[in-house]
Amino acid sequence: MSYSEGLVALALGGDNPHATGWVETLKHCPSIRDLRLLGNWPSGSDGGYTITDLHEIFEREPPDFVLVCSANDEAPSLASISIKAGIPTIVEKPVARNLTEIEKLNDLAKQSGALWTTGFLNRYHPSVSQLKHWIENGAIGRVISIEGRMITSHVEARNPEHWLFSDERAGGGILHWLGIHTIDLIRYLTDSEFLNVCGKVATTVQDIDVEEVATACFSMAGGALGQIHAGYVLPGRYGDISLVIRGTEGDVKWQSWDYKGRRDIVYLQSVNSTWNNVDYHELHCPSPEGPGYGGQMGINYVEDFINSYQNSKSFLVDGNDVAKAMKFVEAVYRSAKSGKTEEL
Repeated sequence: MSYSEGLVALALGGDNPHATGWVETLKHCPSIRDLRLLGNWPSGSDGGYTITDLHEIFEREPPDFVLVCSANDEAPSLASISIKAGIPTIVEKPVARNLTEIEKLNDLAKQSGALWTTGFLNRYHPSVSQLKHWIENGAIGRVISIEGRMITSHVEARNPEHWLFSDERAGGGILHWLGIHTIDLIRYLTDSEFLNVCGKVATTVQDIDVEEVATACFSMAGGALGQIHAGYVLPGRYGDISLVIRGTEGDVKWQSWDYKGRRDIVYLQSVNSTWNNVDYHELHCPSPEGPGYGGQMGINYVEDFINSYQNSKSFLVDGNDVAKAMKFVEAVYRSAKSGKTEEL
């Protein structure tokens, strides 16, 4: 079948908080003409499967595109089938429980040539695009200070019995599930790598075996120092989420959530002659509305990923980005146990 006729997409898994959203996203992607669901999806599923069944399906009638959206302990084995077959694959973040499982997928991709990525959709957010524009064009100069905050609703509001709060199934807690977005954005926006990290984690409120609260201090290759603070701790609202990057000529901030709810306001204050005509710049940069996970942003993400594969191009996020984000997470966990700084 030619690409012009539309793609056959196969969604695997279903046992994931974002499952319904991802299905809606795929249903509204212009490039996809036929969407098939296998697994425990909220609705419209073709039912269960075994790994043997999947191998037979991929040999008999391979899809053009695969989405894996499942529990973290199941996702790597599902993704390995499509990646090994050379099929472009999106795996919902954080992809796996640990770095080892992610690196195995990267090894398979090298062998098969498959393009694969994860749901780091925030790279497509208009707020992030605006921050990226300012930073790349010198508005804040050399980066020297970074603060990321990912504080959200407490565990009780999220069902403590869910696999998200099982270390065996999830692999980690707040830093692993949500803080990983902030970790990825810091690398993306600064175009710099983490050098080392020192972290603390705590589980104090709920009877779960993953962290509710995490904090990490880090240094970066460009000389910047930073901190990430994440927690399932808010009893009365969804989020206190922001990212601040400061440099020698100014600073930028994305206030994603606060007391007023979803805000998506970005700020720039700069002494650079291009931007110092006002005390500070303030822009409202919401994500375009639309159906599915991330709204129109999610649809654009999938469409651009498919286009990258069809034209043999790289994509904005790849398996190496996934691995580097998870490497940071695991370093924080090790540091929390040892009390020592972990080199990256």
